[in-house]
Amino acid sequence: MAKFTQLEKERIKKKLLEVAYRFFIEKGLKSTSLEDITSSVGIAKSTFYAFFESKEMLYMELLAHEGEQIEKQVWPKVIAAEDIRLAIKIYLNEMSLELEDKILTQRLVYDLEEYKLVSRKLNPEYVGSENLRSIVPLTDFIRARQDSKEIIDEDPGVIAGVLRSAWLIGSQKEELQQYNYERIRELLFEAIANRITRP
Repeated sequence: MAKFTQLEKERIKKKLLEVAYRFFIEKGLKSTSLEDITSSVGIAKSTFYAFFESKEMLYMELLAHEGEQIEKQVWPKVIAAEDIRLAIKIYLNEMSLELEDKILTQRLVYDLEEYKLVSRKLNPEYVGSENLRSIVPLTDFIRARQDSKEIIDEDPGVIAGVLRSAWLIGSQKEELQQYNYERIRELLFEAIANRITRP
């Protein structure tokens, strides 16, 4: 394998991320081959492994980047909300909007097959961690609001699961459009906020 300067390494890694993101969006993880990525960047397959352990780890790095973008977009608005019900509704609305734009994260949330494809090649401890699905800020938020008696006394993982399940409504947007999708989503999010918060 050729020796690269630090600058060349940074340039190649950046290009790998850019090219792979395009392929993953256009073709999906399963249909994107390592050859697609490496030939577009102009490197050998063996060189790829100097940067990433696997195609799946490259995918996970791109997902982590999307997760950081989502976190920066969503959480300041949630924290700034004047009360807990509004905070929950803002969280659900913002997450559903972010999932419309963040295609890799959307696929991981909406498509169980995509999740299985990624998880099969990753360390089981990593796959099972809360970090994989970017719910650490949510769990911390729930615990803090339980401590201040704003959210019901229920396992934080269960509450996080309820909130994350609500995101799935976005996968039904096209089918629900004829029934006023926006209003359905609004009522669902309101019902959840009312149920998990204390009066």
